[in-house]
Order: sequence, then C-alpha cells, then structure tokens
Amino acid sequence: MSENPGRADFESIWSEIKLLLDWNQGFGFYLVFGDDHRVSRRLQQRIEDATRLRSHLLQRVRPEAPEAAVDVVLKAAFPDGDDCRFHDWRAPLWIDLTTGPGDQAWETARQQTLAALNRRRSALEKGCPRPLFLQLPEAMAPAVVTWAPDLWSIRQFVAVLPHDEMTTPTKMIDAEGFREEAVESALKAERFHQDGALLAALETAREVVERFRVLRASVGDTPRALRDLSVSLNKLGDVERDAGCLPAADAAYRESLKLSRQIRASLGDMPQVLRDLSISLDRLGDVDCEAGHLRVADAAYRESLELRRQLRASLGDLPQVLRDLSVSLEKLGDVEREAGHLPAASAAYRESLELSRQLRENWGDVPQALRDLSISLDRLGDVEREAGHLPAATEAYRESLDLRRQLRASLGDTPQVLRDLSISLDRLGDVEREAGYLPAATTAYRESLDLSRQIRARQGDTPQALRDLSISLDALGGVELEVGQLPAATAAYRESLELRRQLRASLGDTPQVLRDLSVSLDRLGDVEREAGHLSAARAAYRESLELSRQLRASLGDTPQALRDLSISLDKLGAVEAEIGNLAAAESARRESRELVALLEPDPAEQASSGEVGN
Repeated sequence: MSENPGRADFESIWSEIKLLLDWNQGFGFYLVFGDDHRVSRRLQQRIEDATRLRSHLLQRVRPEAPEAAVDVVLKAAFPDGDDCRFHDWRAPLWIDLTTGPGDQAWETARQQTLAALNRRRSALEKGCPRPLFLQLPEAMAPAVVTWAPDLWSIRQFVAVLPHDEMTTPTKMIDAEGFREEAVESALKAERFHQDGALLAALETAREVVERFRVLRASVGDTPRALRDLSVSLNKLGDVERDAGCLPAADAAYRESLKLSRQIRASLGDMPQVLRDLSISLDRLGDVDCEAGHLRVADAAYRESLELRRQLRASLGDLPQVLRDLSVSLEKLGDVEREAGHLPAASAAYRESLELSRQLRENWGDVPQALRDLSISLDRLGDVEREAGHLPAATEAYRESLDLRRQLRASLGDTPQVLRDLSISLDRLGDVEREAGYLPAATTAYRESLDLSRQIRARQGDTPQALRDLSISLDALGGVELEVGQLPAATAAYRESLELRRQLRASLGDTPQVLRDLSVSLDRLGDVEREAGHLSAARAAYRESLELSRQLRASLGDTPQALRDLSISLDKLGAVEAEIGNLAAAESARRESRELVALLEPDPAEQASSGEVGN
C-alpha cells in the first residue's frame, strides 16, 4: 500500500499510480481526494493512456442524481446480464462522487455509497478484478476511515490531488519564446509517434495542445494562435487514432475543424486557409470512415474535395494543388468503395489517376511523381478487382509494379522502396491467385517475402518490419494452402503467428496488434482444420475469439469489431459442429447472427445532414 497523506505534486502522484498499475494485475482500490476537475481529468487521462495501449479503456462513472448513486456505482462495480456479457473486466473503473460538495443530499449519497461498498469489500476483492478509483471531495478525507473502515483497510493508494495553478496565464508571457517551446515539443511528439512510442507521443501531444491553449488565452484569437492550436489538435488526433481511441481522435479533429472554420470566417478564402480547412475535413473523414460512419465521412470528403477544386480554379495546375486534389479523390473513392458504391469509387480513382499522370508529365520521373502514380494505380486495381474485373486489375497492378521497380533502380534498396515493391507484389499475387494462376501468385508472394526478410535484416525487429513480414508469410501460406501444400502453409502461418506474438510482447495490446494476432490464429486454425487436426483448430479459433471479444469491449460496436467477432464465431461454430458439439456450434452461430443484425445501417445516421463538424 502507498500513502500520499499530504498534497504531493501531480507528477509524483502519477508516478506512484503508474508503478502500481504496472506491478499489480487485478483488483486494486485507489482513493483520490480532490475538487479540481482539471487535475482529476488529467489523472484520468494518464491512466487511460497507460491502459489503452493494452486495449483497456478507462470506464468513468459519475452518478447524476443523489438518490441513484448507490445503484449506479454498484452496477458499475458488479455488472450483470447484458452489461456483463461484453464487459472488459481488466479496464480500470473511475467512480466520481464529487458532485454537489456541501449539498446535504449528495453528502448523504456519498455516505450511503461508501457504506454499500464497505459491506461488499470481500466481493470487490474476489469479483472485481480490475483497478477501482474512487474520487471524493477533499473535505471527506478525514471521515472515510470512520464511514468505511473495511474499505479503508484494503486501500492500495491514497492521494490528495493538487490544485491547478496554471490553467490560464495570470501574467504576461513571452509569446514568441512560449511558442518556440511548444513547437519544439510538437517535434518531439512527432518523433515519438514515428518511433511507435504511442504512450510518450500521447502525453507529449496533449501537452502541446495545452501549451497552445495557454498561448491563445494570452494573445487572443489571432490567426496564428488559432492555426497553431488547430494543427496541434490534428496531430493529437493522429496519435489517438493510431492508439485505437477513435472517440478521442474524433473530438480532437472536430475541434480542429471548428478552428479552421473560424479562421476562414476571419480571413476569407485565402489559399492557405482553404487548404488547412480541407486537411481538417480529410482527417475527420478518416476517423469517421474507420468508425463505420460512412455517410459522415463521405460528407467530409466531399466538402474537402470542393475546397481542393476551388483552389485549383484560383491557383491553376500547380503541382501541390494537383497532388492535393488527387489525394482528395482517392479518399472519396475509398469511402465509396467501403460503402459498396463501386462505380462511384472507380470514377473517383480514375480522375485521381489522370491527375497523377499529369503530375508525372509535368515533373518527369521524379520519385514522388512515380510513387503517387503507383498508389493511384493500386487504388484503381483494388476497385477493379472487387468489381470482378480481374484483367483490368491485373493491368493496373502490373503498371504499378513496373513503377516500383523503376524506383528501386533509381533510388536503390531504401526501406521505403523495398516496402512499396513488396506491397505491389502482394497485390499482384492476390489478383493472380483470384484468377486461378496459382504458380504466378506463388512467385509474386515469394519475391515479396524475400524483400520483407531483407528489410528485417537491415532494420532489425522494428514493428513495421515484423508486421510486413507477417503479412507476406500469411499471403504465401494462403496460396500454399490452396494448392494443397499443408506442411508449407502451416510453417508459414506458424512463423507469422510467432511474429504477431512478438509484436504483442513489445507493443502491448493495441487494437492493431490484437486484430493481427486474431487473424493469424484464424489462419492457423484454418490449416489445422484442413489437415484434420480439429482440436488444434478449435484451440486456435477460441484464442482468436477471445481477442475479438477484447477488441469489441475496448473499441465498442464498430463495424470492423463486429465483423471480426462474427467471423471468429462462425469459424468456431463450424469446427465445433465437425467435432460433434452441436449445442456449442449453434450457440456460436446464433451469436454471430445477432452481430450481423447489428451491422445493418443506422437510420439515424442515414438521415443525418448539415455542415460537417457542426
């Protein structure tokens, strides 16, 4: 047990809590006294950041009415029924009982809630296997030991939070010097992000946003202050999105978009203003697309595209203007494709491709022009393949591959060049395999795998190198399975699975890591089932299913989470049926059908309209 009887500084409190969270797996009771909600929110955010990277999002509970406080708190601590079914038992629980300080009804509610938890001390220790934080008004600190002695006896940490002395500047600051420090911190956050250190990137990016908020409060709503804050929010949203917290990313992007609109209202349709607004819309569209809100994403991308067309009309066919317009068209094509509107997606991709060809004609065979053209060809190939036009897809992929080989010849074996070439080979292998040309697909996959091994040998076991190698092994395993080479397929899938486990050990339970691991387990289960090893297949499918449930508990009912969970249940149900466990098979299939029903379009979202971001 750790004590913090006096008022320690915030960082000291957080350091002790972080150590306890790292050391202790399971139940822990943390008492937090404090009335400054800015400070408590900061602490909650730190806890959420630390556990989010293991895919456990902090659950916050704050009763809205004093008469309901006991029931709300007990339901959160001991969920049952549907609340329990997809409950993430390892996610920290933060109970905020600071509402109405001095109000007699709330004082009584706090005492009753403490008494109720006190009576259930043993149940908490046995049936609540996660950290539980209880925040109370500071004035209650001396009385808790009297009102809840059993609860007090199992406390793991007690903290009295400090007050926030620097929420807004109380005196004049050196604006230029303050801004330079914020910009330097922003560069540090970007380096953390690029290196895959998401926790450090989150903390630093959040500090950068707060610095620019302080600067805005000091100098007012100048265009530069607003733009600095908008850019920092976009960067924060990028890290939140990569960490798998789409609601936080969405909130950051929406605030950034609001600031971009404010700047436009102030300065008018200046080129930089329009481009910034377009970037904010693209980012919001990205996170909405990932969350399955396709209509909202479509609206954001279309507004962004109109701004890019407006810039072209005013500035002409400058390289940056054409490239921005091409990117906007690709994003619109992506969301149309995701929505199943293949002709619309194809039209957007074709216009983007024409712009990429125009850029190549204007610039010549510079690396950026060749790479952009290759990406446009890949996008068009993807939608042609999805539409069943395999010859057209093959043609696009082959032209893209030729460009990647040309880049390798001119730039040498840089990691980016090798990775791009490997991805092109995988795409060509996919379409060859789908067309039934399995030897050609195998040749493409083997060359891609050789490049992935070469990248790993040069760069070491970086997360990107390991994941790319795993993807190449999965592709090769798939075609080996299709031609009946079960030992070769099994070897490829097992090596891929080991890489995914290695990534989990180094990166923790991020959503991407968990999903990749689940997919690898499904593939290994497939080949074990094909070989007649039904028990081994069931074991792989069961582990994959647990990961899919963990992802749903962490991310919520996103379309991807629901689809993945449904697939895992279908696979497990099929092997249970083959083994003869018909009841278990039917249970899995029934739950899968329920998930498929949840994937039906939301009428409320379909009816949504209005300006994006408002």
